[in-house]
Amino acid sequence: MKTFTLFLLMLLVVDVSASDSHWEALIIKKMLEGMSTKSEIRVYSHDTHLEHIAADSEKIFVVKNCEKADFVLSDKGIQKSCKKPIIVFSYEKYLKDPKAVGVFFWQKGRPTIRFSSKRLQQFGLQVKGELLKFVSTRN
Repeated sequence: MKTFTLFLLMLLVVDVSASDSHWEALIIKKMLEGMSTKSEIRVYSHDTHLEHIAADSEKIFVVKNCEKADFVLSDKGIQKSCKKPIIVFSYEKYLKDPKAVGVFFWQKGRPTIRFSSKRLQQFGLQVKGELLKFVSTRN
């Protein structure tokens, strides 16, 4: 009985983490599509666990280097030579990195997103639609 209960608990944990990954991908896709008017959005990430974001998307494609990308997704750092707008996954990195136009992170079990209006302007980007309420003028 203990083994069966442990097995059910493990299934629940796996299902919850898969669900978080699914929601993460949907939110990041929405962020990218909300900033771009292009029919194809090219994304670079050297963080291999972030490549699933382009899965099941007809509009978002992962590229192998920063120069070919429209956006960079990073939960670590990127090379200084890469001059593309970045979506980061840590609020601290968002505050510190001048190329970070947006941030996605989990806070108290809830997804949180934010965009910097100043940095969006520096890259010639605009957020549209329902994402406008997440634009901050403070940083």
